[in-house]
Amino acid sequence: MSKHIKGLEHQLGFVLIQRGKGEFKLTEEGKLLYKEAKRMLHLIREAEGHIKRLQKERQGFLKIGTSESYSKCLMPSLLSAFQSANPHIKISLDVGNSEEIERSLVTYRNDLALIAITRVSSRFVSLPFLKEELVLIAPPSHKVAQKERVSIEEIQGYPFIIRAKGSTTRKILLEAFQKQGICPSLLIEAGSSEFIKQWVSEGRGISIIVKRIVEEEVKKGLIRMVPLEERLTLQVALLYLKEERSNPAVQAFSRFIQEKRKEWMS
Repeated sequence: MSKHIKGLEHQLGFVLIQRGKGEFKLTEEGKLLYKEAKRMLHLIREAEGHIKRLQKERQGFLKIGTSESYSKCLMPSLLSAFQSANPHIKISLDVGNSEEIERSLVTYRNDLALIAITRVSSRFVSLPFLKEELVLIAPPSHKVAQKERVSIEEIQGYPFIIRAKGSTTRKILLEAFQKQGICPSLLIEAGSSEFIKQWVSEGRGISIIVKRIVEEEVKKGLIRMVPLEERLTLQVALLYLKEERSNPAVQAFSRFIQEKRKEWMS
């Protein structure tokens, strides 16, 4: 590396690094060159992103990110209906927590994201899709499972399972706990809703989760679902970068989601 830097200094005609005993320091010229090199690297990566998007447009290919829960209970029917109407568009489904999937848009790993949100960056187009209700879930034999409704304050003292960092559900719950001035007895943090449902069904604790993703277990009698006195909801939205507004495949899926929203609200 030292040889390459010396060669660059010789080529440019000025010193880039001040060398001392066991330490190195950038000269003013070195700092300027470093700043410009970082800017050029950013432009190169941006150009690569534009080229990748152009290639995907020509191929009719969409990369869609969503949460683990929605990959199982929501996306299969949505994607099936979309592909029936748009057979020329191929789809890749990526799964992660809300923060990971939102970040994947910025790095061009995904074109679209269907996730729960709280605040949205100005870089994104955000289209509201669903409002999801959060409910308390408990083993059928649990004390709180016998109630018609339960307040957040009542869960204190019971082992509580919460979603891991990066989850929008977690953010909303922590804000609600703070607002109520309570500190639940956290048993474990889990990155998977399936894990949470399994632990609750085994009597290991209680949790608060999106109503839609626990309805099947409730029907089977594995879990009891109790509405919260303090109504907590998640806003689910379709996100994509503003620069993707000219992408025909992105716009096709965007129109499809808006049509589905109207259908489900009517």
